Amino acid sequence: MKLNLKIFLLLPLVLISCQSYFEPIINEAAEKAVKEYGNSNPLAERVLEVEKIVEVPVEKVVEVEKIVEVPVEKIVEVQVEKIVEVPVEKIVEVQVEKIVEVPVEKIVEVYVEVDTLPTPTPTPTPIIKKSKSEIDQFFECKEIDEYCLVALGKKNNDLTVTGNTSYEIELYFTSGYDPSELIVSVDFCYPILTKCWNDSGNDGYGSLIAQPYLNDYKHAEEKWVPALGRLTWDGTVIKTSKIILVTPKGYVFRKFDPLITISDPEGKVNTYNLKNWKVDSLTD
Repeated sequence: MKLNLKIFLLLPLVLISCQSYFEPIINEAAEKAVKEYGNSNPLAERVLEVEKIVEVPVEKVVEVEKIVEVPVEKIVEVQVEKIVEVPVEKIVEVQVEKIVEVPVEKIVEVYVEVDTLPTPTPTPTPIIKKSKSEIDQFFECKEIDEYCLVALGKKNNDLTVTGNTSYEIELYFTSGYDPSELIVSVDFCYPILTKCWNDSGNDGYGSLIAQPYLNDYKHAEEKWVPALGRLTWDGTVIKTSKIILVTPKGYVFRKFDPLITISDPEGKVNTYNLKNWKVDSLTD
């Protein structure tokens, strides 16, 4: 009994180990039977069914591998290019140009061109009226003239003059009076106390010539006077006149410093000294 049991257990093992040797023989015999008997042989039908079951699933498994490869390539390449490249370019370039450049130009132009500030109205200067006697009186000798340069001490040379000759030098007198209201006298012999012309001559003279373009109206106001039927000045106009000198006839040969004196109607006196006048002959 024990022996039979051992044989029964060893028999499957022997058959399994010999399968690799018998299987090729069986397959070869099956192929021959198919060729000889066709499908009528039951053994041939079994072999064909085995071939179909083994070969078909393997081909389908290979196709599944293809399905896995194709979708991965499409998803990665197409979607990454669109998402990264296109939206970033549009957002950065277009919006920055509009926000920075356009509003700044408009703000600067509007504030420069529009002028809404009103022009301030100047406050008029009040007129302080003065009488003629209250106006300052003074001489002015301009340095553009040789006679004035010597009189002011800028030069020290002699100035040659002749008798009975008119000299219009750059010497001016300013006051509140008209030239006709002032008295002008000239001592051509100063500092000599005796007369400096001969008996047939004269002592010479000086006069004032009005210079209206030099007048100052700060103490006067122009008004219409019905009684006169014209505009006139209410107040005092400051007047400046030019001095004209005529040397004595028969002016003797000598050196002098002529003295000019101007007196106003109130008795106020102003003087001015010229210097280094030299007569070039005994007679004119």
